[in-house]
Amino acid sequence: MINRENLFTWPPAVFFWALVCALLWGSAFPMVKTGFVMLDIQHSTGGKLYFAAYRFFLAGLMIFAGVMASGKSIMLSHKRDYGAMVLTGMLQTTLQYTFFYIGLSNTTGVKASIIIGSGSFFLALFSHVWFKDDPITLRKSSGLILGFVGIVLVNLQGDGLNFHMTLTGEGFILLTALSSTLALVIVKKTAVRVYPPLMCAYQLVTGAVALFLLALLFESPAVLAFSMSSLVLLLYLSFLSAAAFSLWYLLIQANRLSSMAAYRFLIPVCAVLLSVALIESEHLHWPALAALVLVCLGMLLTTRE
Repeated sequence: MINRENLFTWPPAVFFWALVCALLWGSAFPMVKTGFVMLDIQHSTGGKLYFAAYRFFLAGLMIFAGVMASGKSIMLSHKRDYGAMVLTGMLQTTLQYTFFYIGLSNTTGVKASIIIGSGSFFLALFSHVWFKDDPITLRKSSGLILGFVGIVLVNLQGDGLNFHMTLTGEGFILLTALSSTLALVIVKKTAVRVYPPLMCAYQLVTGAVALFLLALLFESPAVLAFSMSSLVLLLYLSFLSAAAFSLWYLLIQANRLSSMAAYRFLIPVCAVLLSVALIESEHLHWPALAALVLVCLGMLLTTRE
């Protein structure tokens, strides 16, 4: 019988919750690009940052409301943990999504989602550095190489060879993956003291405030003119962030980072399929399919015990 303790450690349950997270985050790729079009901010850096700030601030408030409704306190036991929450917010929300929103507008959802998969390889490497019981073996090294080849191969989209990359496009998406990985290391170390959903709420709110202040450097908040449909989209994106991050932090608390790296691969897979299904201009060419296979094999080798 499955008890409450192994709800987030029993392998089939871990896979189920990770798949739920992947589907939620995967749907964000095409939905964010749809939001850019609806709000006419495809070429507005400030508009994208405001959009992200509103989304994550609302997500944080949703989690705070859920924590209070469950009867738990929203105050942290140790003052030093507030600093960890701010640092996590800067990495997981402010930096990650500044890079993500700008990078996504300068590349395709398919390319972005596969490059995001590189975060799994960063996570395997950082887990080895920070947690000494997770060595880098020849098998894992082979997996990392396969994954890197897959990340490069996705640039073969379109006609002929295309290794073109831009700093504000594919480069920013790669920095997105790096920021997220660094944040997860902090989450893993702090989750022994702080309830994961509460940690998630703090990082979302603090990161969103920083995003809003950063956006002020570019444009006035008036750049966003919400309609009923765009407001519904914003609420959906906020909900998926609240749900996915809370579940993911619970999984991070209960499992080894190297094990969770394998499940992160579900995110780009779902994002690719949803981007192709929901965005008419997105297509799945053979390089992307080959990249998915290589990244999948790389992850299996990297995380297999």
